[in-house]
Amino acid sequence: MSSAFHIHIGGAGVMMGDMLWKLYDKEHNETTQKNYIYDQVDENYHPLALFADLDDRMIYEVQRNKQIKFKKHSFVYGKEDSSNVYSRGRYTVGKYLIDQGLDFIRKQVETMDRLDQFLITASISGGTGSGFSSQLIDSLRYDYGIKVKQNGFILFPSSQMSNNVLEIYNSIFSIYMTLEHFDSIIMFDNQSIYNVIDQQLDLDYVDYSHLNNVIAQIISSYTGLRRFNNINNSKLFQNICPYPDLHYIIPSYGKMSLINDYTRKKQNQTEFIKYLTQKEIKLYQCPKNPKHLSTTLLFRQKEENNFYGKFDLTLQNLEHFYQQNPLVFQCTSSNYQILPELAEMKQTGIFFSNDASISNRFNLLGKQWDQLYAKRAFGWVYIREGLEECEFQEGRDILKSLEKDYSGIIDASDSSNQNNFNDEL
Repeated sequence: MSSAFHIHIGGAGVMMGDMLWKLYDKEHNETTQKNYIYDQVDENYHPLALFADLDDRMIYEVQRNKQIKFKKHSFVYGKEDSSNVYSRGRYTVGKYLIDQGLDFIRKQVETMDRLDQFLITASISGGTGSGFSSQLIDSLRYDYGIKVKQNGFILFPSSQMSNNVLEIYNSIFSIYMTLEHFDSIIMFDNQSIYNVIDQQLDLDYVDYSHLNNVIAQIISSYTGLRRFNNINNSKLFQNICPYPDLHYIIPSYGKMSLINDYTRKKQNQTEFIKYLTQKEIKLYQCPKNPKHLSTTLLFRQKEENNFYGKFDLTLQNLEHFYQQNPLVFQCTSSNYQILPELAEMKQTGIFFSNDASISNRFNLLGKQWDQLYAKRAFGWVYIREGLEECEFQEGRDILKSLEKDYSGIIDASDSSNQNNFNDEL
């Protein structure tokens, strides 16, 4: 039987993982394929996971939960953080934890029949999530090869909201990692998640637990295809990436409701799909309308419905570059919640879009980089921690190439449409 291994890196990645395993724990009794994410020893189920951070603050928060029986090999941490610097997480402080992290992963993988995929949560805005992740993911690809999928659920910098002046550098130094070593990247940014929560819920205060809950719900539904339905979930992201390098996927999630919201009602299929496919609830916002390379709808409901979404006109009329019909999957499970103020909905859904308009966000990221690097702002911080000067330009060139690949799809489509228009005339 195949299994997935979860890796949670850096402060943000660790807290995402904490919320996720609390959700898995609530779902445990209903799960049919428990060994997909757990190692069973006698009557105990131990998470197949590694939490890695360069300091121990967030790790201790996870370890305080004694209800979840983590193994001793599930935690790697040091005593000195990365100070939000990529090169510190990769070349200096982080390098001393890499071998221990790989060893702890190996010891857990050896208990599996077959390793199916690595599922990684991290934020590439921070030093550990960018630098330590780059070194670890690079080593995993070398040790386990391309047959073991690496799927990332990654926080990117927000377009307008920031609490870290170095996040632009960190994220662009990480672009090579996301491009070369991952099979898929599910993209989020805090500002977009916050806006979606604010749109769906009337909360007086939104904190990181609400944001992490949304990401946990998406990962849980994805792994739920295997845990509840015994469906090979790796096909979901494989089918949504028409080109190997263009594997950056934007999710939408809904609906959420407060526990005391007595006005909530179940939406019919058309209403629900229209809601999920609107641009405003994307969890990584692009300034222009979506231009879909490919899309997938994953809805979660206890009652099985093999015909859900198959003939829905909203899905059929979505504009795709290759006239591809969206794929539809169902996770046949109840919807559980960790946060007490949120209701357990009868139906939720995730709309995954491989969206070519993401080139606009890559372009914005590049412009922000250019403004910083033109003044050589903070460059000495990275060089002091072992980064070579040439890596600045290499990171920028990789981002520019990725932006060009996505823009080329749009330009080719626009040119084709113009030729078709001229032929009609």
